[in-house]
Amino acid sequence: MLRVLILLALLLSKFTSSVAQDSSGVRISIITCGVGQDLYSIYGHSAVRLIDSIHQTDVVYNYGTFNFGDPDFYIKFTRGKLPYYLNLESYSDFMGIYAEEGRSVYEQVLDLSPSDEKKMIDFLATNLKPENKYYRYDFLFDNCSTRIRDIFSKEYGKRFQYGSAMKDDSISFRTLLNYYERNLHWERFGINLLMSHQVDWKMTNEQSMFLPDYLMKGLRNASLDGKPLIKETLQLLPEPSFVKDVPNQPRIVFWLLFVVIMLLSFIPMMKTPLLFFDVFLFMALGLLGCFMLFMWFGTEHKVCAWNRNLLWALPLHLVFAFLIPRKSDMAAKYARYASILIVISLLYNLFAEQKYIVEITPIILLIIFRLNSYTTKYKLSSFNQFIR
Repeated sequence: MLRVLILLALLLSKFTSSVAQDSSGVRISIITCGVGQDLYSIYGHSAVRLIDSIHQTDVVYNYGTFNFGDPDFYIKFTRGKLPYYLNLESYSDFMGIYAEEGRSVYEQVLDLSPSDEKKMIDFLATNLKPENKYYRYDFLFDNCSTRIRDIFSKEYGKRFQYGSAMKDDSISFRTLLNYYERNLHWERFGINLLMSHQVDWKMTNEQSMFLPDYLMKGLRNASLDGKPLIKETLQLLPEPSFVKDVPNQPRIVFWLLFVVIMLLSFIPMMKTPLLFFDVFLFMALGLLGCFMLFMWFGTEHKVCAWNRNLLWALPLHLVFAFLIPRKSDMAAKYARYASILIVISLLYNLFAEQKYIVEITPIILLIIFRLNSYTTKYKLSSFNQFIR
């Protein structure tokens, strides 16, 4: 609580100073909130701050708002149909959240003429109208950061030039996202499983500004009519204490699993337990493949289409899981063809646009190894006796 009070006192002093220094009565700035430790906050956040010292108002235009109380929230969120909207909130309420979470906040004050200030204010006021405030959120191409990024090019046209946030075609979306997710390995693993080749595209300078940090970099050296856009940059809240990178748990777990199953396969008495393991393994893989298909065809998430992970997480694995306890040539045929397909997908991985992430390697090897156990007709007397 003491820390929060100190930070709020700091914010009040900065607010008083900024109002005193603003001779035009209006000051517009871009707010960049630092990353947090939870999944929803690890990418940061962007907003627009508007101070009107004549009317004594200090508000924040926030494009990252959604209705968490919607009874269909989880369904809409999963399907990519959850509407986000522009919300107007007080500066103190907005900053209180980030002070409580211990996240950094930077402010870039814009150097705009009165006429250009009016354009920005009119644009935000128009966007705030009920018929305009809602938009279909897209994490890579239409979010709280890109909405602010696009204001400048829309309102000022060729007069405005973005600064350099990164070199064009130097890094992919996936690589940059992996960096931000580096301490949430299980979440990063799950997200990567669902995203297809679109996140492996190399970004342009402007596309990189879908992340708040890169929008701040792009505005740092931006120009309007050949003059610097940013008048000054203020640190409103300090950087959090350093968080040490954590080990890659999924890679460790999956490699250990692969080694353990390999060793157990050479022990005759483990044959029946391994059969139960295979039923569970291929049932889980089949359900995962079905979920990937749902994310492709049943949602609005463009980055989930044409997912190459479906070549090893085959939905038909679900059928194979039910064939394992039975004496059937169908299981052997499936195992052979599925193994061939997965091996081909590994070869294709050498030059495919969408690359398999490193954590998948032991999983794919385990799948091929267990499928190989069923590539010839087999008898499962011990297993059948057990389940009778």
